[in-house]
Amino acid sequence: MGVVISKPAINLREQLTEASAVVPYEQRQFHFDNLVTNGTFDTNTDWTFAGSGWSIDTTNGVATHAAGAVGYLMQAVGQTPGKAYHISFNVSGRTAGSFSVNLGLTSFIANASTNGTFNLTGVPTNTNTLTITGDASFDGSFDNVSVYEIDPADNKVIHTMPKGWKPLHVFEDGALQREGSAYDYTVEYDGFNYIIKETVAPVAPYSTTVIGVRA
Repeated sequence: MGVVISKPAINLREQLTEASAVVPYEQRQFHFDNLVTNGTFDTNTDWTFAGSGWSIDTTNGVATHAAGAVGYLMQAVGQTPGKAYHISFNVSGRTAGSFSVNLGLTSFIANASTNGTFNLTGVPTNTNTLTITGDASFDGSFDNVSVYEIDPADNKVIHTMPKGWKPLHVFEDGALQREGSAYDYTVEYDGFNYIIKETVAPVAPYSTTVIGVRA
């Protein structure tokens, strides 16, 4: 003898609507750019010059200092005193002199005199500007400048979600990222906020976009 079990059809849309009415569900998109605007120097409107010698080539996207006098290239940066930050940039064409980089009043590198890619970490003590200084004889170019907040425990770039939100999907420059320490990012919770930690620091032109949901 067989047993017949009759179950009504389930309308998933109705079920979701009912569930949403009990537990409000909301998604929102968040953008996490680095703290420097136009770190690739495709415009000169975000940088302030002091002293002399600096010029910006918007066609090639580089800032160049020519020997002759001490010059300062500055941009206001919204860092928080006491938090740790990662600064990266490229130096090319350097033929003479040296340069220094400060975040606020904190020196990240002083009197450097080589070409290459620089990755620096430090903890600024005040809110001020990112300052790149070329001494009187410095001749060279800067490109791909970026400043990101990091976790000082491991120097990984972090993005803190607004209070009450947690990440659902993470995109880097439009590409979907994979969660996991062996992949693209991990998620941590400090008791107040969810924190996205990048496995590899993003480069200057990239931005991180997160689809978040109410925690």
